[in-house]
Amino acid sequence: MRKIIVTSLGKKGSIMGALSVLITAFGATAMAQCGGSFSTMAAAAASIRSQSQVSKLSVTTAAPAINDKAVNTSIVGLWHIRFFVETPDGPVMIQEAFQIWNTGGTEVHNPNVDPRAGNVCLGAWQEAAPQTFKLTHRVWNYDAGGNSLGTINLDETLVLGDRGSTHTGSFTLDFYDPSGSFLFQVPGTVVGERISPH
Repeated sequence: MRKIIVTSLGKKGSIMGALSVLITAFGATAMAQCGGSFSTMAAAAASIRSQSQVSKLSVTTAAPAINDKAVNTSIVGLWHIRFFVETPDGPVMIQEAFQIWNTGGTEVHNPNVDPRAGNVCLGAWQEAAPQTFKLTHRVWNYDAGGNSLGTINLDETLVLGDRGSTHTGSFTLDFYDPSGSFLFQVPGTVVGERISPH
């Protein structure tokens, strides 16, 4: 199957139209499970990219300098994160979440979606370089009738900044059908702020 990557409005309008229908179908039929929140992210990205006018949000998405003398060089802790996709008018947020990064290399992702639809996902992470971290989720995706739609892979690469109180990086959502064939990818940017106990 040909790999489709959602990158800009200008590329192949007919593919974007078909992709929007496909993503909307995923978002509309996803049932109570973590994959539903990722399908919703993909549907939001497709909807935003298909609009001619988009409200521009002010967000810094440039990678922070690694040599900023970070006090906290560990990703471990509680974070408030936001996912963005790029549009001709600038980045637009498609989801926010709380994440807990554990010392054992596991992570819990709690997106801001209706909890009755399942809003907790699990991931695994590792340090890729000083103050640089890679995270992966592998989730099952089902429709409202309980039929498998396949799997969704969320991958993030993050760099700590602001003395360890923020991170910035990139993400991809890769969608696969039940046979494991690649369907499409949604790339974007993720930013986070550490939540510290007071």
